Amino acid sequence: MKVYVSCGEDREELFRGILEDDFTLEAFPAASRVRPEAGDVVLIDLVERPGDWRSCLEELKRALGDGVRLLAVLRFEQMRALDSRAKMDDFIADGFTGEEMRARLRRMQEDRSVSAAVGELEVDEERYEVRVGGAPVELTFKEFELLRFLMSRPGKVFTREILLEQVWGYDYFGGARTVDVHIRRIRSKIEREGHTYIRTIRGVGYIFEHVSLV
Repeated sequence: MKVYVSCGEDREELFRGILEDDFTLEAFPAASRVRPEAGDVVLIDLVERPGDWRSCLEELKRALGDGVRLLAVLRFEQMRALDSRAKMDDFIADGFTGEEMRARLRRMQEDRSVSAAVGELEVDEERYEVRVGGAPVELTFKEFELLRFLMSRPGKVFTREILLEQVWGYDYFGGARTVDVHIRRIRSKIEREGHTYIRTIRGVGYIFEHVSLV
């Protein structure tokens, strides 16, 4: 797996210093003609990006195509503005540690090989596909990981802190709110009228529980 880094010149040394001993790095300027291959990761630093950074993500994700994962570095103000339009596989808050960034990228390398189906929801981890009622649904890498984790443990309540530890793999710098953001985005993509899959346990966390009203 290669990690393609798209950032300003003043941040190149930062990323190279924390990643080059563990990953094969390559610069990925905006005008680059290099095309990452399936399994590679593009790391895009949006901390100092002017203008509509969400449109930038959408255009880049579309250009990369299937199989190439996109990891964005965001300011906290940008994280608060996240919604389902933000096209990326995962994000990390600026101020990250080297250990945090390396752990995130290693998690994105892991292969999955289990399939499951509940109600109209089907998850194929070998092909990395999700379908609802037979129709494909596009999830980001971290949305997929979170759904997979909850779906494989139906009926069990997980706190936000446990989900951060189990899905992100460490004590996430950005705080527990990132779980709420991902759950909201997952629900908007997989839940249909009459079918719900993830229930909020107020003051505690979340549980995978299929409820059908049809």
